[in-house]
Parts: sequence; structure tokens; C-alpha cells
Amino acid sequence: MTHIYDNNLKFLLTLNYEYEDFIKNPQKFYPEWQTSYYATQEKYEHPIVDQKTNSLREMSKYEKFKAGLYELAYNEVEYKNDILTLEAGQYVNEAGELVTVPKIEGVRVEWDWINHIWEDKASNLEIVQSQYSEYEGMDTPSTLEEMRLQDPSLATEYLNMMIELRGLIYTLSVSGTQSIGYAAIQLPVPSEKLKQFKDKFKRV
Repeated sequence: MTHIYDNNLKFLLTLNYEYEDFIKNPQKFYPEWQTSYYATQEKYEHPIVDQKTNSLREMSKYEKFKAGLYELAYNEVEYKNDILTLEAGQYVNEAGELVTVPKIEGVRVEWDWINHIWEDKASNLEIVQSQYSEYEGMDTPSTLEEMRLQDPSLATEYLNMMIELRGLIYTLSVSGTQSIGYAAIQLPVPSEKLKQFKDKFKRV
């Protein structure tokens, strides 16, 4: 198949001839052929003349964008004469520099593509459930006994924290309001000793 475009790159028609045969003598197969026309093996939706080869090719995404034929996606920007697909945490500043913002810690952290900041979108229930899940695996008789042997107050602290977290989970589950963010609730804060025991437990 051979596809014909005029000098304005307007598609004219497709001919049922092999491109190699057609290009040897275009007027034989297409009497209206002009030297300013283009013949291609591929059909292009948005053709453009390649300055190096003087033949037609499909526009790149960037060329389509500059011609008003392509709309940038939410995570795409014009960058150094091309279109750059950004990852979460990246943006291009007013000076044209690519900036990467370190991700914050949180339960359900999401990137704000408009304001270029990380935000924790977790509800209070998700926040409490996350802390509970982090320590839940230690709630076994053998692990509690190990805590008591190391420090009796450690086991007491752990049990009190888990009871408090379970109470918060129940309260928030039946509550009709689910505020966003850590400031809305008071979470039990584990001691450094308990954190170290938890880290040791998870390595085993």
C-alpha cells in the first residue's frame, strides 16, 4: 500500500500499489502526482517533514504538543524541548530546574501535583490501624513472656498500648466523622525500649 500526501501534508488517498514499485514512477500509478507530493509506506495521523531525510514521519509527542494537537497529562511537563513524565515527588520550578522532594513518612502519603508537596491523606482510623498492625504480631504468650523477662514494665506498657489502640479503633469505627491527620487524635507513643524490642522482633 502507498499513501499520498500533498505539499501541505494533507492526506489525499491510499493506492493499492507496493511503495517500492510506486516510487519508481509515481505518475504511472497516479497521474495527478506532483513533485511536491509525498508518498509513504505508513499512514500518518499527524505527518511532519523530517528535516534530515526530507521525508514524512509521524510527529513526536512534543511536536504535537507545540502544534496544539496534544494536551499534557497531569504528570507531564515541557522540559528541555521535550515532554518529561514526572514521578511523584518531582516538579519543574520557575527556573526550569527539575526538583525532587523527599517523601515524608506517613500511613497513606500522596503527592499533590498542583502544590508540589507530600500529604498524608490517611483518616484517623487508618492511622490507628497502622500503628496497631505494626505491633500486633508481638501479641503472643511467648513474646510477652520474653518482654517480662527483659523488663516487666515493657510488657505492661505494650499491653496498655494495644488496649488503648483497640479502643480507639472501635471508637473510630462506629464514629460518623473521620478527620484527616495526626493532629486530630492522640496516639499512644511507644517508648524507645518498646520500639527497639519491636525492631528486634521483626528481624527474627
